[in-house]
Amino acid sequence: MWTGDWWWKMQDLLPEGATISPVILSTDKTQLTLFSGSKQAYPVYLTIGNLPRSIRRKPSQQACILLAYLSAEKITSSNLTESQKRARMHQLFHESMRIVLKPLIEAGKKGVEMVNGKGDVHRVHPILACYSADYPEQCLVTGVKSTTCPKCYADFQDLGHNELNTSLRSGQRTLASLDTALNHPRRQFHTVCQDSSHHLSGYVPDPFWSQLPYTNIHMAITPDILHQLYQGVISHLLSWCQDIIGADELDNQVKRFPPSHGIRHFKNGFTILSNVSGPERKQMAKLLLGIMAGAAPKDVIRCCRALLDFTFIA
Repeated sequence: MWTGDWWWKMQDLLPEGATISPVILSTDKTQLTLFSGSKQAYPVYLTIGNLPRSIRRKPSQQACILLAYLSAEKITSSNLTESQKRARMHQLFHESMRIVLKPLIEAGKKGVEMVNGKGDVHRVHPILACYSADYPEQCLVTGVKSTTCPKCYADFQDLGHNELNTSLRSGQRTLASLDTALNHPRRQFHTVCQDSSHHLSGYVPDPFWSQLPYTNIHMAITPDILHQLYQGVISHLLSWCQDIIGADELDNQVKRFPPSHGIRHFKNGFTILSNVSGPERKQMAKLLLGIMAGAAPKDVIRCCRALLDFTFIA
């Protein structure tokens, strides 16, 4: 992201001699225990885009730091409706993130002096450039309505169209929509936000990223490979294949598949699995094309190959 037009546009806005440190954030509510109180943790992690990806992705390099723990508690008040509880949770998240990221406001505008590995001093502007999260948290962070796209104004009913002419979202336009909704009576705020021209959740009138300099939160959202591809596209593809050739035939094809190096052998088939994890879904994707070959029509094989190619390339 920061090697394209975005990087050069930001460099043009900064004083001469200054440089950018793209800040990468990620949040993920994690289930810690199931049988002893159902405990959860809500960590916020931070790394920077100046580091090569090969270093950022290795925990042993310690390039990613734990920035904070957010509240994972649920609101249980009986005096509030489900919509009001959801609004409180959204507002709690944004207020917490506002406190955590407050130092980025002045640092992004004025810059801070940092020393590189050679001992040279540079004025660096840390700017939120990337936010990694699964789809529900993407909607939570950007403030968009669930089932809509966090990056454009497409509704879920429009996502299957071959020609989709919808404009991209921007942080400024989202804030302008919130200001428009705030001009209406308080009771109408939620309804106006969820209007088809805005597609906002209507739970957060002032998102945490509103004061962060040079940040377009919708452009910062990245696709989630695990949930949106393996647990999304591949999961749907497996369901379609099961409907086409039948669950028994699919399992029989899996059982007959010869063992191969680096590929897991599912001796009991696919359909017996429950709560399939990401690594299991990846292994199932490796087998799928060989399993369907000869068991399904050519058009189905061609569709499987196209979707698998798209997933692996992504």
